[in-house]
Amino acid sequence: MEQQNQQLTDYTAGTPCLNFYIHHLSPENVLSGSHRHDFFQIILVERGTARQQIDFGEHTLGEKSVSVVFPHQIHRLEPDADCRITIVMFDQTIFCLEMLRNELKDYNIDLQRKINYLSLKEHPGVFDEMMEFVGKIEWLYADLNSDRKMQVKLMIKILLLKIIDFFPDSERLAQNDTDTSIYIRFREKVDAEFREQRKVQQYAGQMGISVKKLTAVARHYSGQSPLEIIHEKLSLELKKALALDDMTFKEIAFQFGFSSQSALNKYIEQKFGQTPLALKNRLKEGMNGKKSGSVSNL
Repeated sequence: MEQQNQQLTDYTAGTPCLNFYIHHLSPENVLSGSHRHDFFQIILVERGTARQQIDFGEHTLGEKSVSVVFPHQIHRLEPDADCRITIVMFDQTIFCLEMLRNELKDYNIDLQRKINYLSLKEHPGVFDEMMEFVGKIEWLYADLNSDRKMQVKLMIKILLLKIIDFFPDSERLAQNDTDTSIYIRFREKVDAEFREQRKVQQYAGQMGISVKKLTAVARHYSGQSPLEIIHEKLSLELKKALALDDMTFKEIAFQFGFSSQSALNKYIEQKFGQTPLALKNRLKEGMNGKKSGSVSNL
């Protein structure tokens, strides 16, 4: 199966607006298999259940639950027959990634993964308030003009901020705390540089701190060592690359900074206990729902 890369224009072509859309999902119109989007999705489950996979992690979306899927995350959603799901779609011009990185980084560091899933079954009033926002957005969308487009954009931002604010672990970090700044900077550097550098000493040196200090900060905020954080990021991105059909193992090795395809093979076998081809096949089977077990533990 060739990975699908959805664009928001697949939904909005011929509509009055091209950077946001509301979609009511049913078993009949759900995409089969895993896919990627170039846009955000806020998935709201009013009734029933749906099985969801995001970046190889699997869980069940139950009644009154919310999921935020970020651009380029590998995603699959399988709703039950009686499921009622509304999806708010919007591109990065509505609520750009830079705002999430900068203006909201004083919230819990791992924001993206934290809001991939949120159950509000114990807080039905909060969920109903979110659905009221969605209803207002739909009403405005039905008769758009320039003023109403601005209102919709603002309401989508508020909806996303409500989700972030409600999440139990989204308490603000101390903005002037030196250790917090170190950890934020380290995670940002790992996201940007993990392909080129994977030695803790290099990161510590660039940040002007000792390895001991970086290790203490990383363990305090994540429970992981700096090396574990680096390799977690590398492993996730490798799995994404292997799940695609458009790169050879040699090309993957080059893209991820391995000295050779043999070095890539050795890393995958040590990390996952499988050859690259076996891992690729297992990921594809899991993404297409051909195996009952999760691939998140790979």
